[in-house]
Amino acid sequence: MNKSAKRISITVTIILFFLLFTLPLFLIVFFENFPVKSPPKVVTLILQPDTKYSSGYTDEKFESISIGMTEKQVLDILGEPLTRWRPYLNTKFKDKEHFVGLQYSESPGSGHYNLRQIYLDNGKVAEIISYFYID
Repeated sequence: MNKSAKRISITVTIILFFLLFTLPLFLIVFFENFPVKSPPKVVTLILQPDTKYSSGYTDEKFESISIGMTEKQVLDILGEPLTRWRPYLNTKFKDKEHFVGLQYSESPGSGHYNLRQIYLDNGKVAEIISYFYID
């Protein structure tokens, strides 16, 4: 191998090595606070989401939920959530401490997953949260 070919080979190796280690970092930073329904295929290949949904959940049903619906309407469509909790309890959002959160997805292995939550304000949908959570 001549000197020029060796130099090109080393350059290509360095570039590939750089891309291999920086692309996942870029994707994590880019998508961490970027709400998306489902991550692009390249992200799922690299980050491998681990999502468990409630028994009645489907994306189509979740997308049919809208602000102002009653808790009964939500439960009729999606069924019981995996968890109920008070998302704003003991936070700086004192005016929202009474909100009730309905969690329809989680990560069994504490990894990346498709987060799906609905927050109720006095029994009506006030917030719909849907994004790819990167842990």
